[in-house]
Amino acid sequence: MSNEDVTIERIVAGGDGMARLSDGRVVFVGGTITGERVRVEITTNKKDFARGTALEILDASPHRVAAPCKFVAAGCGGCSWQHLAATEHMSTKVAIVHEALRRTAKISEADVLGLVKTGGSVSSQASRTTLRMAVLPNGRLGFRRGLSNELIETSPCLVAHDLLNEMIAAAKVKNSTEVTLRCGASTNERGVWLHDEHGRGQVTGLPSDVGVGIESLVHEFVNSVKLRVMMTSFFQSSLEAAELLVDAVRLAAGERALSGVDGRVIDAYGGVGLFAATLLSPDVPVTLVEANESSCRDAAVNLAQHISQTRDTGSPSEIIRNNVEQWNPITAGLVIADPARTGLGPLAVSRLVATNAPRIVLVSCDAVAGARDLRLLIDAGYELSQVTVLDLFPHTPHIETVSVLQRGTQTAS
Repeated sequence: MSNEDVTIERIVAGGDGMARLSDGRVVFVGGTITGERVRVEITTNKKDFARGTALEILDASPHRVAAPCKFVAAGCGGCSWQHLAATEHMSTKVAIVHEALRRTAKISEADVLGLVKTGGSVSSQASRTTLRMAVLPNGRLGFRRGLSNELIETSPCLVAHDLLNEMIAAAKVKNSTEVTLRCGASTNERGVWLHDEHGRGQVTGLPSDVGVGIESLVHEFVNSVKLRVMMTSFFQSSLEAAELLVDAVRLAAGERALSGVDGRVIDAYGGVGLFAATLLSPDVPVTLVEANESSCRDAAVNLAQHISQTRDTGSPSEIIRNNVEQWNPITAGLVIADPARTGLGPLAVSRLVATNAPRIVLVSCDAVAGARDLRLLIDAGYELSQVTVLDLFPHTPHIETVSVLQRGTQTAS
């Protein structure tokens, strides 16, 4: 393997720094910051690009800081941006979104500058209310080292809510390799789910209030609305994240569309009903489409009033357990879509477009996948009017965006 000194041009999607080798190829280097001069060991050589490890920071960025978490020095790969000052996280994420919109969505630089706005950020410490953790051979909990399957114990975790850190410190697990921990920051409820295939997993040492098992659940109040969340259901990484995202979607959708005056609301990839329950009046008909079984069970509880109140209207609210790609579209006044990290893709886009909704609000948790979906929606006749960038995962390169797309030249209300 060869070494070379390079200058980092920018941080790219995924969080690595990008530089150019002397032969003109691009090289991606983790743990680096824009503008730094770095000595790199090339670890992967391809025809068009390379990957490398930073051996030495020759000229450090003024934004480089000592990691606030002691486990970074031990190699924990959970929070890969702790070398970058927290004050720089949002601007760096905005720059990554700009690049994705230019390169992947094929939007001009001038238009990108007018489309992208900065949203909120969650607290940089003690905010996470859901964690998936690995079980060490001694039964303690931890995370994997960066780019490795090796495990290290991480108690306490810098970003975990205090209620989770109490569980991390106390838990001893047998016959399971991974666990999910969850708490309700507004209710103090806690649960743990052991990811073992045969039901032989055991956990000891936990406080008596912690629910254990696949049927365990917690409740969370988001914008004063009580939501039930089972351990196997998807939910946002923290209460702060959920509230910031709900507020961003509210602004993106507009009060008119949320009122139902333009027609039914489609909550695609609706999960436990986060958006439908917090943003819609119970008398607004909503169709929630979700493939996960436990999420649909939660949504049935969280949207019970919506379903009851619209039952006799001829346009009842409904929960459909199905993949969006296989769903039979119906006419709607608003679509809210929050797909997984891989994005919508062409088939799901075709289903959402078939609703003829005047407005689509797209929530994306990957800048490149989100930009790819935006290009598909634009090509299908929608106009992109705004992209809001949220920082919901502190100390990581993960980016959340909320985009507004409209048919024709309608303006946001």
